[in-house]
Amino acid sequence: MIKFLISNCLRQIKRFSLSQVRYISDVQRKIQKSYYFMHGDFNLSSSTVGEVLNETADKHGDNIAFISSHQGISKNYSEFRKETEQLASGLISNGLKRGDRIAICAPNCYEWAIVQFAAAKAGLILVTLNPALRPNELKYYLNKVRCKALVSWDVLKTQDFYDIYCELIPELPKCNPNQLKTSNLPHLEKIVMISKEQKEGTLNFMNVFESSSKESYEALSTIENSIQFDDPVNIQFTSGTTGMSKGATLSHHNIVNNSVVSGRRLGYNLTKPIICCQVPLFHCFGCVFGTLMSVIFQGTCIFPSPTFDANASLKTIEQHGCNIVYGTPTMYVDLLHNYRSHQRNIASLKQAVIGGAPATEPLVRDVRNELQLSSVHMAYGSTENSPCVALNGINDSFENACKEVLQPVEYVEVKVVDDKQHLLPINMEGELCVRGHGLFRGYWDDEQRTAEVVDEKTFWYHTGDLCVMNEYGFLKISGRKKDMIIRGGENIYPLEIENFLNSHPDILEAHIVGVPDKRRGEEVCAWISVKEGADLTEEEVKKYCKGKISHFKVPRYIMFVKEFPKTASQKVKKFEMKNISIKELNL
Repeated sequence: MIKFLISNCLRQIKRFSLSQVRYISDVQRKIQKSYYFMHGDFNLSSSTVGEVLNETADKHGDNIAFISSHQGISKNYSEFRKETEQLASGLISNGLKRGDRIAICAPNCYEWAIVQFAAAKAGLILVTLNPALRPNELKYYLNKVRCKALVSWDVLKTQDFYDIYCELIPELPKCNPNQLKTSNLPHLEKIVMISKEQKEGTLNFMNVFESSSKESYEALSTIENSIQFDDPVNIQFTSGTTGMSKGATLSHHNIVNNSVVSGRRLGYNLTKPIICCQVPLFHCFGCVFGTLMSVIFQGTCIFPSPTFDANASLKTIEQHGCNIVYGTPTMYVDLLHNYRSHQRNIASLKQAVIGGAPATEPLVRDVRNELQLSSVHMAYGSTENSPCVALNGINDSFENACKEVLQPVEYVEVKVVDDKQHLLPINMEGELCVRGHGLFRGYWDDEQRTAEVVDEKTFWYHTGDLCVMNEYGFLKISGRKKDMIIRGGENIYPLEIENFLNSHPDILEAHIVGVPDKRRGEEVCAWISVKEGADLTEEEVKKYCKGKISHFKVPRYIMFVKEFPKTASQKVKKFEMKNISIKELNL
């Protein structure tokens, strides 16, 4: 009886304590100032990239890890780990040492995933390069981070990479494949070609793969045991929408934990993801949300095609029963268009993640309704944050997703400040600042540009994005500080006008830039792409704006285009749009 009373009393105390915690939590949830810390009910991970692969392979070795549809390749986790370790051992046997930078310049393929995890296991820092880079850009990136080795694709569409390397290194065909010597790329010692042919002056991927030895495997084991989770593992060059790119350096801790918190938000801890990964792997969206997140949650990551192809993506979803698809807004526009034309059985698809650029509300609704999804997830972040800062979850409001009102991911701090760096009250627009587990280690060999965005005393990262935070800590991005147009003393934020124009039934996509004006300083110029079959005139656009937005926000110049200059990660190059507008409008 006494034991029962004591037990009952303890239960009542526990119930009371929990109710008090809930009560206090509810009171504290509403905030008055624009600062919020998103707590979590799980621990952050101390694992390295190599360790998370080992953990998954040990427990789920028979699960399919990667499928490359266009290559006809399918590997389970046991096979993938074995091949990853064999390549890591081969890289070591070819002279690469812990801390060396190894670049990869290739489209989405199985080899990309092997290189990513092999480099991490061997203590190398993977430099992810866009295969669309021109020779002068490639030279800049390789020299900037002093790359020792480059793994490259062979031929992609009209791009012959060996020809590009011969352009950069005219003496390449006569070089020793194990020890390149060139003044153009003084740090580069070897090029490894993913090719069925042996290219003069280069190593073949399969030869490196098969060059492992007992000694290199022993060295690999020693290196793996010495790697710390704060060590750098990846350098990703920013998209360069405003000029020359910077090399954001990310650690194991950065990308592993961003995968953990974002994957849980997407419900991957409840249902194993089968991901249609149509976004490029050289971008965080692909190699963190795609390959790494899939491994952490024992999922399957599928590459439908080398570069984005809507038809190939839909075919892959149907064939492999994908339950989630990743893409940028532009990709979803093409995906929907292709789906309407060629209906496929994609009933397995339940979720879509949209990131890389802002999406219009009509597009978000079309994606959910036409593809018949249970949830659409809007992701906001940046390479410097590994990448995700805010993301709506499986149980969050769809209306918030449509309006891109997003909750920060767990264990991230966010605040909104004015131009004097003073914290603002809620619902006031200012610059978004972020700090937490995803914050990068800085731009490689560029302390000055790192100091421009990270406060050296408080470690807040200044995003450059204008934002409004509500009383629950949710974020609504309203534009870019640098994109602001000043017309006759009036501050104009392009995103506001873009959102309005995108509500027009005939407009597929609209973007706004500022162009010079002798009288007012700047004027508003709209680039508009219309929907297929639609016929829209400049006068009709201006009539649509009249009386609905302020007169000074109505575009003075309107340019109808079929496409926009974009980076490979589908971010609009506004500086390029501005230069084209000035030239074509004779300003």
